[in-house]
Amino acid sequence: MDLALILGGLTNVLSLTNISLVLLGTLLGLFVGAMPGLSATMALALLLPLTFTLEPATGLSMLAALYVGASYAGSIAAILLRTPGTPAAAATVMDGYPLSEQGQAGKALGISLFSSFFGGLMSGVALLTAAPLLGVMVLEFGPVELFAIAVLGMTIIGSLSQGSVVPGLLSGGLGLLVSTVGMDTTTGTPRMAFGNINLFSGIDFTVALIGLFSVPQALLLIEKTGSPSKVASAIKDRLVPKMSELKRLMPNILRSGCIGIATGLIPGTGGDTASWFAYNEAKRFAKDKSSFGKGNIAGVAAPEAANNAVVGGALVPTIALGIPGSSSTAILLGALMVQGILPGPNLLTDHGEITFTLIWAVIMANIALLVVGLMFTKLCVSVTRIPDGFVACAIITLCIIGSFAINNNFFDVGLMLAFGAFGYWMVKADISPAPMVIGLILGPVMEKSYKQSMLIGQESFWVFLESPIATVLLLIALLSFLQATPFFRWIKSLFKMIRSQ
Repeated sequence: MDLALILGGLTNVLSLTNISLVLLGTLLGLFVGAMPGLSATMALALLLPLTFTLEPATGLSMLAALYVGASYAGSIAAILLRTPGTPAAAATVMDGYPLSEQGQAGKALGISLFSSFFGGLMSGVALLTAAPLLGVMVLEFGPVELFAIAVLGMTIIGSLSQGSVVPGLLSGGLGLLVSTVGMDTTTGTPRMAFGNINLFSGIDFTVALIGLFSVPQALLLIEKTGSPSKVASAIKDRLVPKMSELKRLMPNILRSGCIGIATGLIPGTGGDTASWFAYNEAKRFAKDKSSFGKGNIAGVAAPEAANNAVVGGALVPTIALGIPGSSSTAILLGALMVQGILPGPNLLTDHGEITFTLIWAVIMANIALLVVGLMFTKLCVSVTRIPDGFVACAIITLCIIGSFAINNNFFDVGLMLAFGAFGYWMVKADISPAPMVIGLILGPVMEKSYKQSMLIGQESFWVFLESPIATVLLLIALLSFLQATPFFRWIKSLFKMIRSQ
């Protein structure tokens, strides 16, 4: 990979505009993540329209910073209210809240902040190191390999989304179906537009994104408006942890950071999975296991380091293969699509400078997180006191403004609300909307690469088996699908039973 691209990305991030927006994005992430029930994904979806008028590198820098800030800020409500601000902060509750009850809320938040900083910085450096190697690898990818990647992305994310293959693949399949709405790229004829001229250009990705992630969250908050809410007390002790404490925690933080990076590499997993994994490992390596759950600072450091380390790990398959490692990175890919940049392996070669700007933005966002976090964490406590009903109304208002601003079209507002209602039903039915978003992203890539592959292979499906890379990827996709089916689990249990005898 050309060193000029790496340095070009660093130069972009260090511009006054981008540094300012990285700081702003981190601050917004702190406030959104601190609100109980709101997620980094929802914040990214809601603020995506703000980046439309910005340069691609600038908009991505801001969104990456928001992602990093929200990943840490979920611990604020988890520690103070015993209510995770984001799903990934659930493990932090175990020891963070007991510390708060003991009058050590500042200490817990300080450990969380520094652990998040070190974990995020580790993942950013790992991503920067891996990117040049990935750039060499992706030069081997053509239309046949791209189609195999798209299939793999759907099966992996579909099967891992809810622990069951059926809900995940159903959600992903719906995303693929929705992605076909609009003009056929080959024949120029409208598909599933039902005579509505507003659908001839297809369904705008951002409209669907805002509806699926933001509106259901607002409706869930409205449901809780009648229930009594906890009030966080002010932080009275010091926020900056002692050097001796950080030194003692460093092996735990480094181990948890590696766990977060490795977990993020697997598409479909997220910060919540990495956090629990790291928490369990911290407990397993601890000398005094009985102190966990009662206010052990290692029980705060481990999940927070892993949670923020997932950010860089999840971006590796996102950048290298165009397969989002999480729902949040799916939105970052959506931001690229809005700017006319097609996600996929060509991202590193055709848009190398923008890609490295995103990577450097992740690193700079973690540095900004430490600075902004020390300045505003205590102020963020006041955010937890905002009534759920007020937050819900603000979200709905921003959803309407954001969806209208895309094309200045009220049809998009109606479409967004329709996706919101459908997303709310999916949440109630325990079906994750994340695979549907992945389907919307991978659908155009899959369709285009399939048609190109058929032209290359003269309408023969054997073209997919003539490429060793495509063959391996399709086999992995098949195994990924089979391992989640009841038949595979039955075979597995049968082997266990035979082995026990």
